[in-house]
Amino acid sequence: MTANPNAASIVSSNAGYSGTPLWKLKQQGAVQNINKIVEEAEEQKQLALDEEESTETLRVSVDAVSLGRVEGVGEKPLVRHLIVKDLRKVAARSKMQVPSGGLFENRVPLLLFAVFDGQSCAETPGPLAAEWCAKQVIPKLLRNLSALPPGYENQTFVKAILTKTIEDLDKEILRGQPAIHDGCGAAIALLVGEKLFTAVCGKCDIVLCEAGGPPQRVRYTAVSLGANQGRCSLPEEQKYLTENGGVVFQAEGGATLVSSPSGSVSAVSRSLGDRAWKGPDGGIPGSVKLLTGKPETRVTELSWAERHRFMVLTSAPVSNQVTPDDCISMGTEFAGKPRATSGEIAGTAAEAPENASAQCTAVVVYFVPKEDKAGQPPAAKKARKEAESVRLRHIVVKHRDCGQPYDPVRNRPVVRSREEAEAMLRGALRELNQEANATKLPLDASKAKLAALQPTPKYVSLCKELSECTTAQKGGGMMGDLGWLSQDQLQRFGPSFAETAKSLAVGQWSDLSSSEHGIHVLQRIA
Repeated sequence: MTANPNAASIVSSNAGYSGTPLWKLKQQGAVQNINKIVEEAEEQKQLALDEEESTETLRVSVDAVSLGRVEGVGEKPLVRHLIVKDLRKVAARSKMQVPSGGLFENRVPLLLFAVFDGQSCAETPGPLAAEWCAKQVIPKLLRNLSALPPGYENQTFVKAILTKTIEDLDKEILRGQPAIHDGCGAAIALLVGEKLFTAVCGKCDIVLCEAGGPPQRVRYTAVSLGANQGRCSLPEEQKYLTENGGVVFQAEGGATLVSSPSGSVSAVSRSLGDRAWKGPDGGIPGSVKLLTGKPETRVTELSWAERHRFMVLTSAPVSNQVTPDDCISMGTEFAGKPRATSGEIAGTAAEAPENASAQCTAVVVYFVPKEDKAGQPPAAKKARKEAESVRLRHIVVKHRDCGQPYDPVRNRPVVRSREEAEAMLRGALRELNQEANATKLPLDASKAKLAALQPTPKYVSLCKELSECTTAQKGGGMMGDLGWLSQDQLQRFGPSFAETAKSLAVGQWSDLSSSEHGIHVLQRIA
């Protein structure tokens, strides 16, 4: 008898069940389990494909810093922020259907960023409304998007959905959350491909950076996307407030406030929650509706990383102290470095005496330039390149919460905070950037790479002054040199450190990067 050459590839439909009849498997529920496993495997496969597609199209570099309001035991933060770089993945895991036509065709990337600020409220700041909104905004937005009928997936209706989502949050706090009496402001940015939908309520803000002019003399303009609402000083807001029984007046120091018939005073004209200012909807007998939860909503057609470079979402104490122009100035100074930029913006606001007990939060989103797919290496070559070792030099500043808060160079314990460590390195990064901008590199690429191997005078000075790593004691060109690091060695520093290192071009300085050793700035030298 001749053996079947394909016998090894023939698998019984009952393989793995020792010949158990199909009716028995169904009775035991095994077939149902198999279907569930297959469904889960297909779902994971689709999620992986979606992630690969999104990373190949539109990418962002994003980070956030929140300073101030030292939290005690059980004390909650006044500001909550959200960073969702793949809203499709969240929708798939939540079993929510995202529209597939119109603006959503070809599975365009969906990204969501938001700030909810309990300081942008009518009276005493509180954490509850901001916390509740941060937890509810994603499911509410996804439910509203999934309800879009075919043929309505255009910017008019998506804009209306973002408005409805904010108003839904306000209504549900008032009607379904009787324990929440405080209020909050909101700033939400939804990216549907290259269309930016924004909604701002209260004194939070979203600032968009627009670039113009010739390449040799690029000018940057700040566009405030929440400037036309939320403040009692605005003519349209004053008209609404006075028509509904409020008294608008100027307090000592110049702030414009509104007084309700009961004598309560508010510095904002719009908020989510604040039931004592929402009339019958708030459930407080005798209260007058003076504040609304309607946001200022806009649509911007982005010129990705060309005309539009980045955006900043800010909490109320930041928008009160740091002008939109200053936000753009800091963002261009630390171009492409969201950790440094958000720290500089939040830190500048936190230094103001008015913000001594405030929570200053900034979320910075850079639009990463699109890659030319025609010029990209094949997938196999790209995978090999990502697996290559890299050679780095660095400056590291430790803080009291890192793995070993001890300076081995100066032989002393480290007691500074993480915020102080980051501020020190932002100053160093500013000086290194200034030196790099003033230095002319060789036009020849190979000569430029050789030049990167030699530490600059400014780096040598800063490394000696600041770095708390024994590599700072090395002489000559080896100062601060971490040597060649494989991908496994990079991962030992942590995923954030490894990702930062892999993204650097030779000679380029990184954003602030964290590891168990402290806060680093890195330069790839080979």
